[in-house]
Amino acid sequence: MADKQKTDKKDKAQKPNIFKRLVTFFTNLKAELKRVVWPDRKKLIQSTLTVLVICILAGLTLFIVDSVLGGILNGIGFYDVKAATPTTQVTTTVETTTQTTAATTSTSTAG
Repeated sequence: MADKQKTDKKDKAQKPNIFKRLVTFFTNLKAELKRVVWPDRKKLIQSTLTVLVICILAGLTLFIVDSVLGGILNGIGFYDVKAATPTTQVTTTVETTTQTTAATTSTSTAG
């Protein structure tokens, strides 16, 4: 138990408080940002346009592939709306019960 208390105190002694760590973080961040080579305006516009063109081409490619595959699947009947909603016949027991009761009453009255 005494060993655990010693290690807890040792960890707290080594780690500075939160404010000191934040100051150190932002100081290091500022120094790192000074080393960054920022692109000039021409290079920034060129890179932005390249990204936009690639995104548009990827979107068009996906649209074309989706349309072609959808057309093929519709052509072979995979997306047939009529087949997707099957019709079922439901027989109700109310009619059967009513007919049986009527037949039973007519038989019992006749006898």
